[in-house]
Amino acid sequence: LENAFERELQKGLLAGISIEKDHSVIAIVGEGMAFRPGTGAVFTKAMANSGVNIRTIAQGSSERQISICVEKEDCTKALRAAHAALALSNTQLSIAVIGATGMVGHEFLEQIVESNRVVDAPQTAGARKALDELALDFKVTALAAQQNMRLSYNGIGGVDCTSRDAVRELIAEDGSEEVQKTDLEVLTRFLNEDFNGNRVVIDCTASQEVAQFYPRWLALGIHVVSASKKAGSGDLSLYNECKRLAKSNAQWFYETTGPGSGLPVLSTLKDMTQSGDRVTRVSGIWSGSISFILNGLKEGLPLSEALKAAVEEGLCEPDPREDLSGLDVRRKTVVLARELGLAITMDDIQIEETLLPAALARWSPSGTAPVAEQLIEAIKPYDAEISERIAALSADGMTPVQLSVVDIAAGTATIGLTAVDTESRTARCSANENIVEIESKRYSASPMVLQGPGAGAQITASGLFADVLALSRTLVDWTIPSFNEE
Repeated sequence: LENAFERELQKGLLAGISIEKDHSVIAIVGEGMAFRPGTGAVFTKAMANSGVNIRTIAQGSSERQISICVEKEDCTKALRAAHAALALSNTQLSIAVIGATGMVGHEFLEQIVESNRVVDAPQTAGARKALDELALDFKVTALAAQQNMRLSYNGIGGVDCTSRDAVRELIAEDGSEEVQKTDLEVLTRFLNEDFNGNRVVIDCTASQEVAQFYPRWLALGIHVVSASKKAGSGDLSLYNECKRLAKSNAQWFYETTGPGSGLPVLSTLKDMTQSGDRVTRVSGIWSGSISFILNGLKEGLPLSEALKAAVEEGLCEPDPREDLSGLDVRRKTVVLARELGLAITMDDIQIEETLLPAALARWSPSGTAPVAEQLIEAIKPYDAEISERIAALSADGMTPVQLSVVDIAAGTATIGLTAVDTESRTARCSANENIVEIESKRYSASPMVLQGPGAGAQITASGLFADVLALSRTLVDWTIPSFNEE
């Protein structure tokens, strides 16, 4: 090379020649790629999505070959990423579900399976698969629970199970190399080494430990879809770091952590503010479990019975004290307030009366019985006290609700049991319904109203699935155009 470019080196046209070792060349070759726009973009984007750095790139004048040079250790990953991107097949999304054996995790897996089934019913006129129009394939590569996890780049077979027990069997120790003790560090390495650059973690837990990994995953280009409120309502520095990384590295979706669970509240607020509207106040009933319990109390049920019914419906948190004390709705309120630009914490939320009897404020469970069962028994002596409070709030044509209010102008957020007019929109929420009223510059004469079921594993899982679909729409590659030679 030095002999061949002797004159260029002498004249300074070339700065010099150096040798770098341990590199590999990946090339795509084909007659069909000549004069077709977009092939090179798909190739290089596949490298970027898989975390492969391109050192050099070259394309011949015939446009029938594109070659790139990468580090040798990235060769296999680059080759697999190229195969996946240029197979002219659907975009593939690698999914890791944490909390897979919980009610929400299992329901989410069921909905993934359902989305791949062809609907053939008279009322749908043989509708296509839900994902057909997106040209998207889901591949579950990781299932994790508290004790064990199963990892497989080829996808985990048998996910189309019909019970939580079947999911537990998938991650039970069976001598397979795919099953191991749950370790978030190991899971992170597994996700980072996946040749498919489209990777997403679905957090179906309520774990602070899992939430602490969000910045790591986002920094590695791993998307996060969360049902956990721990990152959105917890330490402000963690929230800010996740939001910062989500602007450039990967995407963070958390619609189900705000008011309404499966209702599109946060995305609606984001669309409003990004389109120039100015939200001034958001209020309503933001806890599906408390809505359900209050409706039971208004029908004459004692609190213990109303709580038991809510637990049996799967509407409460694992520890129902978080519902009765207002802790869960406080988290939702913080998530919403931060989405609107208020830098508040849980301690900034003013919460007035709650449904948890004052005498049980420091109560804690004991023994091995479920927390919900123990709490129901502990509440029974206070049923009459709570019923009297509800009766007082129900006098003179009024009805009791748990009203949450975020006042953007004042920078405040409040929650509490209060009485509203029985004929009001808020008072007419039935069962586990939530209602969110949004007042803004554009909606000043009459607020925008979002209303619907706001609790339960099915509703939460559908919200997660909606977030996954929203993410997927940003990942699906545009189709390389085919030109008719005629």
